[in-house]
Amino acid sequence: MKKIDKMWKYVIYTYLLFWFMVLGIGGIAIFMLNASDFSMRWVITLCSWSPTIVLLLMLKKLNPDTSIWEFYKKAFKEKLNFRVFALVMLVIVGIFLLSVWTLSVFEKQEISAQLSFVSATLFGNILFTAIQGASGEESGWRAYLMPEMESRYGFVRGNLILGLVWSFWHLPLWFVSTNYNGLLLLIYIFSFIIGLTSFSMIIGVCMKKCNNLFLAFWMHFLFNFVLTFFTGQDIYLLSSLAILYVLVATIFVAVYLKKSNLYRLEDKNISNI
Repeated sequence: MKKIDKMWKYVIYTYLLFWFMVLGIGGIAIFMLNASDFSMRWVITLCSWSPTIVLLLMLKKLNPDTSIWEFYKKAFKEKLNFRVFALVMLVIVGIFLLSVWTLSVFEKQEISAQLSFVSATLFGNILFTAIQGASGEESGWRAYLMPEMESRYGFVRGNLILGLVWSFWHLPLWFVSTNYNGLLLLIYIFSFIIGLTSFSMIIGVCMKKCNNLFLAFWMHFLFNFVLTFFTGQDIYLLSSLAILYVLVATIFVAVYLKKSNLYRLEDKNISNI
């Protein structure tokens, strides 16, 4: 029997821990302790840290010659490129607003009817968005898995696989955090996978311009944070977001590959002089 590769062991253990935490701890909190919404936000926060928890526990096996300090020093080593930070903010906010506008046109509503800004909840939304997916997951997905995937499968395939790994990690949430069933649930899941995989490709391209883990934090944070202002039907927004993220990801990847090929061609010409 073929031995499971250590990278895929990391993926499996991350899945198992997250699913156990969501179904186990989350189930106990909801059905036995009748936890409040505020308490559940902390439970969700804890669950979202499973990629980092598994990474820290397995780091000596994954990278035997690297300490935790060295791992994070390398992840945050590159200088921040604020033009990239500004670009991704414009892209993420722009895609969100365009999706909301599209829904308002189809539903014949004012765009303001799809959005809600409550100053009293703003700080809480910023805090929990920052300490959940953004900081809890990205050490595993982008600091460890992305370079591993790219070195084994290449840039495009590697980030596509990473996007699928990231998407299916959320599997329990598709069933416990939504009220959809039947065809609507299938549309929700399909849109979720397509949208998140496309977003993973965009992160991959952007991190070629600024290979600092804080950029992944920033992009993940913005992706989730803008959703806190939406008050309409999630499934319609998710479907619209999926379409737009596919289009943007295609453009980003095409431009990146074209520039990469040009750089390789220039290097080849220089070496032949």
